[in-house]
Amino acid sequence: MATTGNNKLTALITGASAGIGRDYARYLAARDYDLVLTARRVERLEELAVELKKAFGTKVTVLPMDLVDPDAPSQLATAIKRRRLKIDYLVNNAGYSIAGKFAKSPWQVHRDMIQVMMTAVTELCHIFAPLMAERGFGRIVNVASVAAFLPGSPGATLYSPVKAYVMRLSQSLAREYQVRGVNIIALCPGYTWSELHDVDGTRDRINRMPKFVWLEAPRVVNDAHVAVETGKGPVIINGLLYRFLSVVFQVIPDNWMNALSRGKQSQQKEPPSPKAKPSGKKPSGKKPASKATSKKSSSKKQGSKKLGSKKLGSKKPEPKKPEPKTPKPKT
Repeated sequence: MATTGNNKLTALITGASAGIGRDYARYLAARDYDLVLTARRVERLEELAVELKKAFGTKVTVLPMDLVDPDAPSQLATAIKRRRLKIDYLVNNAGYSIAGKFAKSPWQVHRDMIQVMMTAVTELCHIFAPLMAERGFGRIVNVASVAAFLPGSPGATLYSPVKAYVMRLSQSLAREYQVRGVNIIALCPGYTWSELHDVDGTRDRINRMPKFVWLEAPRVVNDAHVAVETGKGPVIINGLLYRFLSVVFQVIPDNWMNALSRGKQSQQKEPPSPKAKPSGKKPSGKKPASKATSKKSSSKKQGSKKLGSKKLGSKKPEPKKPEPKTPKPKT
């Protein structure tokens, strides 16, 4: 049983309606934690609560919140206090990605992402970490990503910087609170099966990646729980592949990585217009002609060259034509 003293432990999980958050709820429910679940999708949360109560007899409190709202973290804390609950275990999991280049999304979209994945994470740590320290016990898992080790890149522009912030925040807080019984980690998984790629519209491209790069969410959750319980970290990277890559990313200078990225981009062809359909027809406009067209045009050129060489070899001048016959009078 998950207890501290005579009290049962309670975990707060944000983004609990899907992905790592949902699997974290199942994992802790199986270990006899009480749960406070929050996310935007009320129906998903209620379905999960019913599932966990039936399977484990878990006490589940559902508090739907949209962390895009700057007041959501304080409202969440007030609702928890009103119910006389104490949070011993915090999982900051809510997050998403924005596909496409920076300027293609309006500022409000980027602002909301910063609010959910940086500001709300920081505020929830600020609310609950001191309360945990007062009781001499606490666990905080901030879900970052192995993308935190990558240099900036075009497309999904904010994702890597946001996750780097979450990782550094967790490192700082871990050092502040480690002597007060509060263990804090930054969880840095690689590609993990979840709904993230459905939301940002990259599912088709992501599914073409090899299977060995993918992590299962339950495994990611287990790694996180073991690490935060034993005081490991504060940076936890899931899987041997991603631990190796994170070292490589730190060894190679960022400017070298950026130069390599620019070289790859320059070799890539310009993507087709969004209006164009993926068919076998010849491209229109100024785009390169198809192979068949280029072969025909080249054969014509070669034929004209041969004809020209024959004319140059004759005694008659090339531009002159035979004189026309005298036309017959019309009847």
